[in-house]
Amino acid sequence: MKKYIALALTCLSTYSFADSASLDLNNDALRLSYQHGLSKNYDADFSWTHVKDAGNTFAAGFMLTQVLNNDISAQIGGKALFQQHDKLPDGTAMAVGGSLRITPAANKNIALTGSLFFAPNVLSFGDMDNYQELEIRGEYTFSPQLVGYAGYRNNSADYDTNGTKLKNVDLYDGVMFGAQFKF
Repeated sequence: MKKYIALALTCLSTYSFADSASLDLNNDALRLSYQHGLSKNYDADFSWTHVKDAGNTFAAGFMLTQVLNNDISAQIGGKALFQQHDKLPDGTAMAVGGSLRITPAANKNIALTGSLFFAPNVLSFGDMDNYQELEIRGEYTFSPQLVGYAGYRNNSADYDTNGTKLKNVDLYDGVMFGAQFKF
């Protein structure tokens, strides 16, 4: 566990390659994320999530960002992920999906973001099937370098272990609080 934290902190400390880094947590989970803008409309995202009594999820994503108008932006793309589970078999998935971010014209410091990713059986490998990820969060911009947020995240998947099918196993489920640091 300590080696994963050291690796994540090392990645976050090399700010010359990053656009932003995020940290969020709740009572049972910790998530570190590193985002890098590749060009005007493309972003890469790398994350590590540790959930107590569930295991670790490592993900890498590639997204196309489009500004729909002054108040709404959208992303579409995919992510590859590896789930190392403490009590169930490990699994991998290639999830596709996107997100929507709404910033009211009256106050540009506030935003509402929602994202949804899904990997059906054909894009899930190992003993994991039907991976799905949902996140809804409210954001407040304290400064150009710091955004605070709170929201809800649910990551779940089906598992086939020893011939027994387990449906909707929660990999992460709950309220989270976090901050995004922009470089």
